[in-house]
Amino acid sequence: MLTYAPSVLPAVLMLVVGRYRLGAPSLGWDENATWLASHRSFSQLVGLAGNFDGVIAPYYMFMRVWTSIFGDSELALRTPSLLAMAVGVGLTGELGRRLFTPGVGLLGGLMLITVPQMSRYAQDARVYGLAFMLTTLSTLLFYLALRRPSWARWIGYGVVVTLAGLAHIFGLLVLVGHAFAVGVRWWAGRDRALLRWLVVTAVAVLPVLPLVGLGLTQRGDQLDWIGPMRVGQVLTSPGDIFGSAAVGLFLIGLAYAARWPDGRLVGDFAVLVAAPPALLIGASFVTSPVWVPRYVMFVLPMIALLAAAALRGFRLRALLAVLLAAALGLPAQREVRGAASHHGPDFRAAAAIIAAHRQPGDGIVYGRTGTWSLRAGADYYLRDRTSPRDLLLTRPAAEVNQLGAEQCADQVACVGATRRIWLLKLWRSGSPLDDAGPLAATLGTDYRQAGVWKAAKVTIVLYERRG
Repeated sequence: MLTYAPSVLPAVLMLVVGRYRLGAPSLGWDENATWLASHRSFSQLVGLAGNFDGVIAPYYMFMRVWTSIFGDSELALRTPSLLAMAVGVGLTGELGRRLFTPGVGLLGGLMLITVPQMSRYAQDARVYGLAFMLTTLSTLLFYLALRRPSWARWIGYGVVVTLAGLAHIFGLLVLVGHAFAVGVRWWAGRDRALLRWLVVTAVAVLPVLPLVGLGLTQRGDQLDWIGPMRVGQVLTSPGDIFGSAAVGLFLIGLAYAARWPDGRLVGDFAVLVAAPPALLIGASFVTSPVWVPRYVMFVLPMIALLAAAALRGFRLRALLAVLLAAALGLPAQREVRGAASHHGPDFRAAAAIIAAHRQPGDGIVYGRTGTWSLRAGADYYLRDRTSPRDLLLTRPAAEVNQLGAEQCADQVACVGATRRIWLLKLWRSGSPLDDAGPLAATLGTDYRQAGVWKAAKVTIVLYERRG
């Protein structure tokens, strides 16, 4: 059992840390999409993939099965990510144990737990936890096959590479580091592993190519929320990847000091760390923006292990380094557990306000910005209560193979003479009607404001018909 302590102990601790206040954040913008997709049939998910989010269709199908077994509570939706992150941390410890020493593996796993981004995506009902686990596993299997080559080991590696790509296509960027490592060894001694790696990787990538094709065709719609790349983002990228600039700079500084008898290993890890972010950032400058820090979270294990290697033999310093990293990350750890920390409003609070003041016959409409997620957030948190009638809904999103439902063309006619109307919109300065679209004039003249409430990033307005 002690043999596997470097992997088991960090994994268990990550499970504990990730579970802490897991239900505190309201479901976020993208988590609403996961919930919507998890209630669709497989044929409807295929239809959705043809229009939107095609690159993560396999994850949606997985969540369809998962929620059919475990339900759709916040805990159930986020548990796959929590488990995957814990396993990924354990795999990091095992990678360190096998390539360095058991002490480096254990310390690297503990360092990784202090990273706020790990907790953030351990508590997120999205694919990033699974992608992190699979890319980390692929690196572990890569080095096992490299050190003790056999077709069985290379095929196992190839299967995991496929799964990592199916989880998230940018997970395939880990192959850049693998290519460097196998290329260096071939150059030094004409190692035959290069040929096996090329064959296995080529086959492994084939099943992912349809998702890559979908990603390219849907790129404009799916990534239009990413702003233009700026030089300032390059400077803040280390902190963005870690979720805390202080933790990021501390661990990167330690990693930079790493030395090891097998110098190739340090070089391999340096490329595994630097190449994926550099490629995404570079592509964002010359093509459409694709730089999103969470897309390259799989570089974190290598940084943590290099930092641990730099402290090899200094037990007291190693302990102090873990404690310091945890202290530096504490503000960000609190922040990622905030009610509206998941890239969206506090839908839970908004739904509670509506439920507390709702009357029979009430209707609800949504602001024009982010309509699909506003509707999904309200539907989720009001799903076990009597909710206001959705006045503008004509066809549910599942029927039109989109995340957004089809709404009335003549919104004023659809509202009709409804006595009380709730407006749920993203918080913006100015008038509550600024984002009401075609209903702004009607709500402004035929109705009066009967109540205005604000929760994090969202405004809830109740309108009552005059006369």
